[in-house]
Amino acid sequence: MRAYIENHPAEAPSAPRISTPPETPVGTTKPKVRVLRTISELEEFRELWTAWCEDPTSDIDSYLVAARLNSSVVRPHIMVLYRGGRPDCLLVGRLEHCRLPLKVGYTTLFNPPVRRLFFLQGGFLGNQSGENCKILIEEVLHCLNAGEADTADLARIQEKSDLQNICREELPLLSHGHFLPLHQHRAVKLPESYEAFFRGLSRKNRHELRRHEKILNNAFAGKQHIQCFRGEDELEEMAKEVDKISEKTYQRAIGAGFKPDDETLGFLRTAAHRGGLRGCVLYLEEQPCAFFIGNQYKNTFHANYMGFDPKFGKYSPGLSLLMHSIEDSFEASATRIDFGWGDRQYKRAICNEVWQDGPIYLYAFSLRGLTLNLLRSGTSFLDLSARKLLVKFSIFQRTKKSWQSWLQRSRDHNETPKPEPSTEELN
Repeated sequence: MRAYIENHPAEAPSAPRISTPPETPVGTTKPKVRVLRTISELEEFRELWTAWCEDPTSDIDSYLVAARLNSSVVRPHIMVLYRGGRPDCLLVGRLEHCRLPLKVGYTTLFNPPVRRLFFLQGGFLGNQSGENCKILIEEVLHCLNAGEADTADLARIQEKSDLQNICREELPLLSHGHFLPLHQHRAVKLPESYEAFFRGLSRKNRHELRRHEKILNNAFAGKQHIQCFRGEDELEEMAKEVDKISEKTYQRAIGAGFKPDDETLGFLRTAAHRGGLRGCVLYLEEQPCAFFIGNQYKNTFHANYMGFDPKFGKYSPGLSLLMHSIEDSFEASATRIDFGWGDRQYKRAICNEVWQDGPIYLYAFSLRGLTLNLLRSGTSFLDLSARKLLVKFSIFQRTKKSWQSWLQRSRDHNETPKPEPSTEELN
């Protein structure tokens, strides 16, 4: 997309267009949808976009960074719904040309090239009424059937929301995906102080936290310190130190976790420029052994990357750094911490909010769209069935850890041998 922005600052590509509607006179209720397809059009909505946005992933500056640095992005695809001549809501997305890995567990069965409309996590802004949801879904399907893309992904939509209900109950069977995964999403609403937060934990969890803290302090008295990173000028050093830990993880082996690539660093640089970067590295005997990186956006701290070196695993360094980061959130006037997907034990111990969310997949009514739906839904069915079977026989976690260890060993076998062949990140 970088070349497109530089060479076509005010032009849309030659995809089918939906013209900008004339403003509806104030007092009427007939909605109109406008689709923004160029970078220059986005600035018109900066103030409104920023006021409505609650997730740094869909922040306008983060959006522009990803558009510039992500090679799969072709152009914007922002849907603006007007009522009474005024914007009532936005759906933030982009057109991508990419590969779509379809997996069962960690095994990729299919990896077809696709043209995809991708709507970002937290990118539904403004009035999220049921009527607005229905209009936007219809407009997405219209764009797909007009040939703009093969499929559309709406990321992390909350279970039983209007968007999910409309797609599952009102759309034709072949136009949406089936057997979609749902994930636990946890957060903690913070009280007035760290002391009040700690008192609010169960007695058992308070005891465990103190016990782990004592073990760490006894083993490394005077040999531990935490370095915090906040500014843009500190980002390069932070990425270098964090990568020393992250490169050992199984997440890296499967292409996930923290990677100091251009897009990740661009996202964190945007956070630092806004004053929201919260990065911490714990050192034991001058060795980086755990990291916690997050992004405070408005009053919510969003945990992005966490991990630890397994060499120090028995001292629970990640847990110690987690509690430090929570305490630091109070100093930054955060009122909430969003830990994202995952149902790890540490999240269950400290979080007081939980819900489920997952993707929505829509498809063009075309041979390619229907084929993609069949492949993706079939793969999702196999994956969900395998997980349920493993859970039923109480071997899911053991199988998952064994597979992760195998991936780690396989990766290390093909690289320079390292003294510590495996790890497990907090998230």
